[in-house]
Amino acid sequence: MKSITTFKKISVLTGIAVTATLLSGCSLDDITGEETETSTATQSPVATTDEISDAAFEKAFAKYLKENPIKFGTQLDDAYKIYQADAQKKQLKEQEKKDEERNELIKKVKDISDADHIAGNKNAEFVLFEYSDYHCPYCKRFHVTTKEFIEKNSNVAVVFRAYPAVHKTTAQPIHEAAECVAKESGNEAFWRFSDNVFATQFRKGDIKAKLDELKIANSEKIMKCYADGEFKTLVDESAQEAVSLGIQGTPGSILKNIKTGEVVFINGAQPLSALEAAKKELSEIK
Repeated sequence: MKSITTFKKISVLTGIAVTATLLSGCSLDDITGEETETSTATQSPVATTDEISDAAFEKAFAKYLKENPIKFGTQLDDAYKIYQADAQKKQLKEQEKKDEERNELIKKVKDISDADHIAGNKNAEFVLFEYSDYHCPYCKRFHVTTKEFIEKNSNVAVVFRAYPAVHKTTAQPIHEAAECVAKESGNEAFWRFSDNVFATQFRKGDIKAKLDELKIANSEKIMKCYADGEFKTLVDESAQEAVSLGIQGTPGSILKNIKTGEVVFINGAQPLSALEAAKKELSEIK
């Protein structure tokens, strides 16, 4: 038991060095320079820890390291490369599994409904479902990118869906007000209101004053709708849908090829080039 304890101690002190030496096929004969005697019936290629004393092992191991620095270093390097390659393969497999699971989730994204707010070609081949938070700075930046995306692609539409997450306390009321704008004044007014809120990061101001500033019609009806909390449930459900799709942060978007049903998840405020690449990828899937 004493030999085993010492071996463990040396293993800890030398770390991967001992492991690399033993795993690379080095026997205690290689270390000591002597053949280890076993029974006449068999000859073991590697001595056990019980066949060498603590002092002898420590002395022999030190001697081996001194006399074989290049060999030992090569063994250690090879062992580390194998370990690193295996770790990378494992990490890649885990990521591929996560991507597959997320792709299965996002395929469940709800189709466009009358409750949605659409920018661009309503009959577009590609639809970007954007789950966003009015008060998220990354969402503000990405909102501009989505505008460029539909301006440069006539076969793309953007569907905006509320996802007040990190900034729920301040953003939730504004999302509810935006829904009231859509109800009472239409899709164009909704986008005008949304564009301005993103640009100015409007938070605690007078919503009625903001409506008047933007010359949005039916402001009295909009304010009543807002005061009555008509769209609180809808905004909550929109956020819950994002969570159910595996979207953990904002902005989180899903680009869908309407013809094939294939989807690509776009995480965060990606540049226009990333959206174009996702569209190209979906175009090539038949």
